[in-house]
Amino acid sequence: MYNRLVLLFFVIVTAASCRKTEYTTIAEPAYLRVFNNLDYNITVDTKDVPQPFLTMLIDPELDADGVPVKAATVGDFLDKRAKWARPYPDAVSTVIYQTEYPGSAKVLAGPILNGYDLSSWAQVPSGKHRIMFYSRPFSTVPFFDLPKDLRKLVMIDTTVNFGQREVYTMHILEKKFSTKEAGIYIRQEDFVKRPFSDSMVYVNFYNLSSEGFSQNAVFKDKKYNQRLLDTMNVYSTLNYVNKFEGFSPIEGHKGNLMGRVIRSQSPEVQPYYSFPLFPDTIPNRIYTGRTGQVFTFLSPEYTYATNPFIQYMGESNGRFSELAVLPEKVIYESAYQMQADLLTGMVVTVRSGAYFNRSFSTVNTIEYVNGKFFLTTIQRKYEPPVY
Repeated sequence: MYNRLVLLFFVIVTAASCRKTEYTTIAEPAYLRVFNNLDYNITVDTKDVPQPFLTMLIDPELDADGVPVKAATVGDFLDKRAKWARPYPDAVSTVIYQTEYPGSAKVLAGPILNGYDLSSWAQVPSGKHRIMFYSRPFSTVPFFDLPKDLRKLVMIDTTVNFGQREVYTMHILEKKFSTKEAGIYIRQEDFVKRPFSDSMVYVNFYNLSSEGFSQNAVFKDKKYNQRLLDTMNVYSTLNYVNKFEGFSPIEGHKGNLMGRVIRSQSPEVQPYYSFPLFPDTIPNRIYTGRTGQVFTFLSPEYTYATNPFIQYMGESNGRFSELAVLPEKVIYESAYQMQADLLTGMVVTVRSGAYFNRSFSTVNTIEYVNGKFFLTTIQRKYEPPVY
């Protein structure tokens, strides 16, 4: 009898350890990714502004007092976004605070759609939905376990219509610099519908700053040139990168004009610009080596050739700034070194097929929001490794 009980115990334990999370299938989904761009510094002027630690509720159910008691979709513990949104989620992450939704939440993720990896997007039902964002306390207590009086601070209450199989990027943004009012911005992405070449890397640019930011923001240290005017031109330079020697521009890829960046919170998709995956002349390359990209933002009164500014100098009053997307931090005078743990900046280098290191192009979005640059990288499908 004892042996049977022991055997039964092990069967139960084994079954429990092998149990998988069950997800409800969504018949006609849309794909959603959410970033929290609110970043208030607590001052005398902002002490009464709700703190930017959020819970997202899609199709919430409210009680008689208007307090939510459940929701069809919950994105909890939504903290300020990270400077780099990776091309794939961290599947083993156990962190509670999330720098985006779905982040590491265990939800139905997007598929590979037309060759693009949408695993950083969550599946949500298409159609019309009520979406509410609440400011919540900085704690590890789930939203619906909070006392009722802590589930009342509504920051955004809106309705969104998601199209079937469409891809959406949603931002919580400060609308006006003077009022600090939070609002929602949602962009219907079209990269999954574009005939992009596998031999080119793509990037587009947005200035999603609040109205009046450029004219009124005050920076503690002006030498870093964190301000951008509402209209800027952007130039790209591709470089070989050496940690100690800095950058060595690649011939033919220095100071190339990409286009214009205009401050706007309108949801239109901005043009994509491109540069070669393998910008040098070495034949039959499959690996880029250590390369990086530098983007120079200049007001239209200047060109790359006539640029009088450098990053570590007095404030240019928004007429100049620079963003370096690098495989590692280097000794270089740039205030915005966005160090990525991709081996080669905006290029994914992984083991693929029979090759230990093989480089693949990506689709990227650079967003400037109230003095900070952010990068989102989208991975293209590649051949899995063969061992």
